[in-house]
Amino acid sequence: MSVEYKYPLDLKNASLSLERQVFVEGRGERLTVTNPATKETIASVHVAGAKEVDEAVAAAEKAWPTWADGDPAVRAKALHKLADLMDENANPLGLAQTSEMGKPLMMSTQEVHYSAQIVRYFAGLADKVHGKTSLNVPGFLGLEIRQPYGVIAGIAPWNAPIITLIIKIAPALATGNAAIIKSSEKSPLSALLVAGLINQAGIPEGVVSILSGARETGELLSSHMRIRKISFTGSSAAGKAVAQAAARSNLKSVTLELGGKSPVIVFDDCDMKDALSRVIDSFTRNSGQICIAGTRVYVQDTIFDQFARKLVDGIHALKFGDPTDQTTNAGPQVDNIQHKRVLEYLEIGKRESRVLVGGNAGDEKGYYITPTVFTDVKDDSKINQEEIFGPVTILHKFTSEEEVLKRANDTEYGLASYIFTKDVSRAIRFAKGLEAGQVGVNTTGMADSNLAFGGWKGSGIGRELGEHAIQAFTEVKTIFIR
Repeated sequence: MSVEYKYPLDLKNASLSLERQVFVEGRGERLTVTNPATKETIASVHVAGAKEVDEAVAAAEKAWPTWADGDPAVRAKALHKLADLMDENANPLGLAQTSEMGKPLMMSTQEVHYSAQIVRYFAGLADKVHGKTSLNVPGFLGLEIRQPYGVIAGIAPWNAPIITLIIKIAPALATGNAAIIKSSEKSPLSALLVAGLINQAGIPEGVVSILSGARETGELLSSHMRIRKISFTGSSAAGKAVAQAAARSNLKSVTLELGGKSPVIVFDDCDMKDALSRVIDSFTRNSGQICIAGTRVYVQDTIFDQFARKLVDGIHALKFGDPTDQTTNAGPQVDNIQHKRVLEYLEIGKRESRVLVGGNAGDEKGYYITPTVFTDVKDDSKINQEEIFGPVTILHKFTSEEEVLKRANDTEYGLASYIFTKDVSRAIRFAKGLEAGQVGVNTTGMADSNLAFGGWKGSGIGRELGEHAIQAFTEVKTIFIR
């Protein structure tokens, strides 16, 4: 079997098994999967090597032409079936994700339902992949048509294994591609469960392959000469490596959704209670392991002290601990490596600034970090410039609009930005001036299946979701008919 597990996942009413769910079985080396809340080993999966990647590519090359040339209603029907199956099995899928990476169970289950919504959105677009016509060249009928790449690959991160898997698979399949997706070595189990549902949905063999593996498997996909498109979600450093491998091989098209260091700007005319709750949720949600987390909070000087006191009170009121407890707000970091990384940043912060709250490791039974707020931090400091990916934020004071806009944009990241104000004119000015692919006004952490998602500057290339995803998984062909 490609998956072996011993942890009692307690799937109770589920008909899913963690076995027999991988399409191309790995051989040899295995990866262990650890429950970060308990530090217990719960599973092991095979690592897909060059042979398995080649087998997946061959299967995709065989399957995709029939899938692409058939009635798009068939693709839509299969995707709708997949969405239904995900909703029906939200509990075991959510439990698998929680067990492998520590996300609170309620959040995991919600993400499964949201992922099903994304599948339905792209199912609805399967028969709406359009081009255009032109009569502007005398004597010719001009056409632009969109066609699938054929074999595409995706590399999913560990912090949202189900959503990111679906964000890549759904538009790729809707547009007629075959998809090979590598799950993260830290959280491969939920992806393998989704693989089983893909089979049940009636999607033909070879159209989707889900591979387990680490960096080497990702490198094989990024550099494979018969893969024409790759979509990657993860760190900026890893994204650069994917882009370089893609360019060195066959110059495959690349979509990158990378890291962030998102600013939150809080003006004194805001609804403070609402702003506080959203700021806290933004950097503690999923234990801070989210690319659009608000990790640099700029508060106007006239309300700074009051906001800081209430922020500390709000953090103390949160419940952190067992992610399977429905009342838990945030669980552990994903593994020992990430835990140590965040602790190293905390030590840097303690030396360079002042701890307002937190700053320590949590329960020794798991990889926990107490939610932490630093203040008196220099704009060019390491903790203010680098993505920590833990429940850590920086609290800054500002005086003027011009000052805070410049400081908010003073980073190489540009994934998301947030502003809290009741002044509509100010909100519009900042929405225009903030250097980010997404701006939230009086909200944080938003994404929706029908709108583009992606970053500016070092936070990525291209866009996911919405009609942009249809464009990302198709090539344009221009035809002249004399």
